[in-house]
Amino acid sequence: MLRAVLFGPDEGRSVDDWQDVRARLREDELLWVDLSESVGEDLEALGAAFELSEESAERLRVHDREPELVEADDRYHLSVLAADWQDGDLELFDLECAFGEGWIVTAHARPVGVLDEFRERAEGGGEFGRLDAPSFVAAMLEWVIAGYLRVYEQMEAELEEADIAAMTGRGDPSAALDRLVALRAANGKLRRALAPHREVFAGLTHPEYDLLSSSESGERFTALVTQLDRALDASRDVREAVRGSFDILIARSGQRTNEIMKVLTLASVLLLPGALLAGVMGMNFKVGLFDHAWLFWVVVAVILATAAVTLTVGRMRRWI
Repeated sequence: MLRAVLFGPDEGRSVDDWQDVRARLREDELLWVDLSESVGEDLEALGAAFELSEESAERLRVHDREPELVEADDRYHLSVLAADWQDGDLELFDLECAFGEGWIVTAHARPVGVLDEFRERAEGGGEFGRLDAPSFVAAMLEWVIAGYLRVYEQMEAELEEADIAAMTGRGDPSAALDRLVALRAANGKLRRALAPHREVFAGLTHPEYDLLSSSESGERFTALVTQLDRALDASRDVREAVRGSFDILIARSGQRTNEIMKVLTLASVLLLPGALLAGVMGMNFKVGLFDHAWLFWVVVAVILATAAVTLTVGRMRRWI
């Protein structure tokens, strides 16, 4: 599916005849064409309208790339990864972006949530119409990094819920441990996807990209590197939070084990005197003491009294 948005000095609006718009694009206008689920005919039309090189057109067609920045004449091509957190699972989306003076083309194999949110924010916003192409790309990349930060916030919220559940003794410890392992793996995957963007974003701040960029876009790309560092810091925070949650879970499991051992020990203490007394009284010797039937009830009473005294002492000393 292909969608196009034309940004003017005052507003942005969706357009259907994007090829005609491209042909008569003014200096104060900016055209963004977004292609989802690439189709050969659409790619050919994009290549012809924006005079894309074969390499750039191929990059729009082929996804699953590492983050990268490629320059060709006065056009640039970006490969980035966007992230989303869907029903407790991490999803990464490949996003290809080609841009030149007055235009931006993006392509992705699957719908990208953060890109849809950015489009909704951009349409009707006059401030986007006053941006040049590099500044617009920087704003879009800021939204992508904000998506990473949102994922980290959702992971931290889930870890907080896991901590509360562990502290209050709710839930299955084995399932909680499996979930911590999954969150640790997701955080590592997210960091490995995010870290390569540092070179790409840093490259956009270099002077050799001044063919299209301005002082405003340069500042935006510099701020983008700072935002990326914040996201990497958030990754370290989540990693430490996973470790903290694991420590809480282990401590809670140890406490639960101690409580079980306390019950078993108390049961042993309650039964041991009675078992000893019953063992002594049950020895197979002919003693005149055993000729009195009423002594059986005395032994039972002694056993029960010993258990009661043991329970009383345990409560007084706060063992139970």
